[in-house]
Amino acid sequence: MKYIKQPKRHIVLDDFEWRALVKGINEYRKQVIYEDGCVEDVNELLLKIINAPTKKIKVLEEQK
Repeated sequence: MKYIKQPKRHIVLDDFEWRALVKGINEYRKQVIYEDGCVEDVNELLLKIINAPTKKIKVLEEQK
């Protein structure tokens, strides 16, 4: 068996963006359930996002 190193992606989300992402994926999950689809992968993704660790970072605001 050969292991392939897959890239990881990190994105920075504020509280509003994180909640919108969770809500959107949950709505997609409901749609898949309604269509009698398999939601295992969607559940896994949703849990990954909900349980993602947080890290405080400094953000420079642009002056206008």
